[in-house]
Amino acid sequence: MVLLKMIPWGKVLLLWTVLLLSGAAVVAGEPVVTPRHRLIHNNDGTDALGNLWFHQRPLTVADLNAYVDMVANSQVTTYMMCSGSDFFYYRSEYGRLLGDDLNGTLTCGDDTAAYRKFKRYYQNFLNLEKEGADLIAASLNRAKKNGMEAFITYRMNDLHFNDTTTRCPIVYSDFWFRHPGFWLNDNTPGWNGPRALDFAHPEVRRHKLAIISEQLEKYEMIDGFDLDFMRFIVYFKQGEGRRHAPLMTQLVKDIRAKVDEVSARRGKKILLSVRVPPTVDACLDKGLDIREWIRLGLIDFVSIGVHWLGDPSLPVAQFRNDLGTTEVPLYASIDDGGYRPREFFSHGMFRGMASHILAQGADGIYLFNQYYSQYNSEYNGRLHLEKGRQVCRVMAPLLLQELGSLKTLAHRNKIYSLCDSSGQYEINPVSPLPLKVVANQPCDADIYIGDDVGKSAPREAILFFRTDGAAAFEVSVNGVKIEKEKPGYVRLYDRARGLAVTERHYAFRVPAGCLRQGYNTITFQGKETAMFRVKRLEMALKYGRVKKYGYF
Repeated sequence: MVLLKMIPWGKVLLLWTVLLLSGAAVVAGEPVVTPRHRLIHNNDGTDALGNLWFHQRPLTVADLNAYVDMVANSQVTTYMMCSGSDFFYYRSEYGRLLGDDLNGTLTCGDDTAAYRKFKRYYQNFLNLEKEGADLIAASLNRAKKNGMEAFITYRMNDLHFNDTTTRCPIVYSDFWFRHPGFWLNDNTPGWNGPRALDFAHPEVRRHKLAIISEQLEKYEMIDGFDLDFMRFIVYFKQGEGRRHAPLMTQLVKDIRAKVDEVSARRGKKILLSVRVPPTVDACLDKGLDIREWIRLGLIDFVSIGVHWLGDPSLPVAQFRNDLGTTEVPLYASIDDGGYRPREFFSHGMFRGMASHILAQGADGIYLFNQYYSQYNSEYNGRLHLEKGRQVCRVMAPLLLQELGSLKTLAHRNKIYSLCDSSGQYEINPVSPLPLKVVANQPCDADIYIGDDVGKSAPREAILFFRTDGAAAFEVSVNGVKIEKEKPGYVRLYDRARGLAVTERHYAFRVPAGCLRQGYNTITFQGKETAMFRVKRLEMALKYGRVKKYGYF
């Protein structure tokens, strides 16, 4: 009793508060600083719940362990499991389980295939429940066992199930379906945008806070909670985002308070992260005042990204500069989409995107929806190559050994690309494309190269670009005229994919000595009366044969 009286409890409490606010955890009485560098792997849950990586067989905990093990022992530091947004992967007070048809009272009309798919999700939940687990708990416990950080990622306004034209009530979330007055009900662009929940309604914000609080309380193994605002990036009626930004700031404040409450009770720091649009202005347009959140100390790290169609040239350095701080870790996401729906990125493009992100100063990579169902289930763990055998577009776990570090990306075959300006939900990419080229007038587009090509030059550099039609032009790279055209490379490197009838795709060999680390200026000048648009622009760096240096 005397010893207890001698302990300076006020100082102990002060130290504990400092540790919580500083982003440290407490293990065996010692502060452990959380990592800054991360390679984040996000699993959206439906692939696992449908067991698509393992031929859709009835799901078991052993299968879920295999999902996690497939990305373990790699550069992945952080495993995020989606919790299902308003459709749940666990028994919740706030809605139905994904695929629960309420004893046959909910259907999909004549679409029996969709009905069977969603019923499979529900049956697999029941399979896990018999084993005493659920998707989130089993996956994140396995991630912890494999030495990874364990995060829940919550989709703040998922629109996958907001399409009333499907007449498939088994996939309508209870809260959304019962409250059509809370929908935007305007002409918001984007898939299912007009039927998104409107966060101007306090009831919507309270509903989201309640779900997030439930998950924070339920899952004790978590190291962090991720608010995914990119799924989907619609929260207010058109043009009202900036006016309503204080409402979203208050919501994040309330979530932060709950995170800190649970952290204090458990004796460990739980991180709060966000995934937001790739420019600060775009964030604010959507009602997300990211600078204010950081100023108030509400979030522990930020990831930037797009909705689905990928942006291979995210403006990481610009975002960091506009953010005005280097204290908060910054990551950028590589999505599963491509230039167009189902025109998936290739291995070389993944390396190029990762190198771009890291060389521009990001603290790591956020991999979104890296599905391995095709690799594991369709090709039985083997790579499938495109014609020419230089390119692989099948996502594979072997990339997880490379994408997290500039060191492991060095001397690997890669393709740097500019976004072709395919924006979604009014998030417009930062890109010079499409580039209008007219006769006798130089037109520039800058493309970023992360490799230190001055120190270690590639064996071959290839400039690929696509135009909206036949074009007469001269092209130069950093002032050096490029003349060695290689038409056969277009097919060899699978660059004609998705080519429209009127479009043309070109390939030129570029002297490696004219390239530099950082931005490289590609200059087009139309000949005579030429006028055309450059729609795509890529720079491939080949360090050697693909079996050794990686497929493009």
